[in-house]
Amino acid sequence: MKTTTLLALCLLASLSTATTILAQEKKPAPAADGGGHSHFTKIPAAVPEIWKKIHQQQAELIKTVAKKDLGEAHDHAFAIRDLVKALPSKVAAEHKAAAEAGVKEIRKLAADIDKSGAARAQKATEANVKKMGDAILALQAKLQPAEVNK
Repeated sequence: MKTTTLLALCLLASLSTATTILAQEKKPAPAADGGGHSHFTKIPAAVPEIWKKIHQQQAELIKTVAKKDLGEAHDHAFAIRDLVKALPSKVAAEHKAAAEAGVKEIRKLAADIDKSGAARAQKATEANVKKMGDAILALQAKLQPAEVNK
């Protein structure tokens, strides 16, 4: 093989590798809690606004599941999860442990909604949505005194 042919092949191999690396860098990162795609939720600065967004997402989740659009349920469940994850850093110190416990529970429920939705299990997804609603209400009741003081 001639030197120029060999150099050309090396150059093509290098370009191919560089193109592959650049293409991989442009892909969105997978969600931190598993999931096949990335979710981004804008987190408001104030706790009352976070709760407002949580309840908006919860209403959308309920509507989505009622329409049997289970493939979209995880978007709302993960948005709720992300909003709840912001609470521990924003509540009073005496409520931080309750907020962190709520984060763990809602994180698990969001994953459960994702799994049951992906399996197209309507009744299981409805049950998981109800559990998440109960967990949200319980968490808000535990943190309510902190909101009143802010």
